[in-house]
Amino acid sequence: MKARISNILTGGVLILLLLYSGTAFAQHSHDHGGAPAVSAQDQQLVNELKGKNGKQAMDLANRWRQKNIEVTSFVTPDAVKFILKDGMKIDVPLPDDQMVVSIAPYINNTHKCATHYMSKCDGELKNTAVKVKAVTAAGKVVINKTLKTAPTGFLDLWLPRNQEITLSVSAMGKKTTGKIYTYRDSKTCDSTLKLE
Repeated sequence: MKARISNILTGGVLILLLLYSGTAFAQHSHDHGGAPAVSAQDQQLVNELKGKNGKQAMDLANRWRQKNIEVTSFVTPDAVKFILKDGMKIDVPLPDDQMVVSIAPYINNTHKCATHYMSKCDGELKNTAVKVKAVTAAGKVVINKTLKTAPTGFLDLWLPRNQEITLSVSAMGKKTTGKIYTYRDSKTCDSTLKLE
């Protein structure tokens, strides 16, 4: 009887050990130190981002939008941020002396926006020539030229940090003025410039 109980206990212990090792193997095979597995496409995007500065990362985000690449991209006052399809997050810092504010002048249609998402924000005036003049509160002209909006309807304006800037914008025989700010807590998206 003791031998039978001993065999049952030994068998039970072996089964428990097998179950435990199988569970541990299953957890190990899906858990890579808390980091999500990276697909071949995401790895290619990571490689494209390597060595890029903030301006180059913005350009790349805009190009990926036009190619319909599945990636979430947005810009804060501090960095261009990417969330890849597999969940990996990558931040590319903006320059210490500049930040970007993306503007979408409009005539009829706009949307509320505070943080510019290159991957989804959409403005009304796509591929449109827009005259932009940007002047700091001290009177320094930092932009004074005609730019073409992207296929998304936005213009990315690289501006000096810690400024209150008056914008004068004109397109299609209409014009407007407005103020934007380049502080650490400022918006990176302005969709309030209604041309009249």
